[in-house]
Amino acid sequence: MNIGKLRHRVSLQSSTATANEFGEKIPAWSTYATVWAEIMPLQGRELENAQQISEKCDFEIFIRYNSAVQSTHRVIFGSRTFEIQAVLNIEERNAKLKLICTEIR
Repeated sequence: MNIGKLRHRVSLQSSTATANEFGEKIPAWSTYATVWAEIMPLQGRELENAQQISEKCDFEIFIRYNSAVQSTHRVIFGSRTFEIQAVLNIEERNAKLKLICTEIR
């Protein structure tokens, strides 16, 4: 792994369900790790849903291996939020993870 490419500081967050005053379950996100990452855009596309155009961008985010990362978690980079779609252990060596993510807008 070329550590020089890990130049972005990101936070990894997991969700826990909490109840509001009406008893409804709402997600509460908490940061469990702050790590260095490489963020690379994969593609961008526009989707037309109900006559509204929405943008969707996919990204690859590379980080050092962390066994706690799951596809139900998310990544925060500055004011941007990325939803993790898949967690891939590169070459199964427990050295580097590739996170396939979609930016939430």
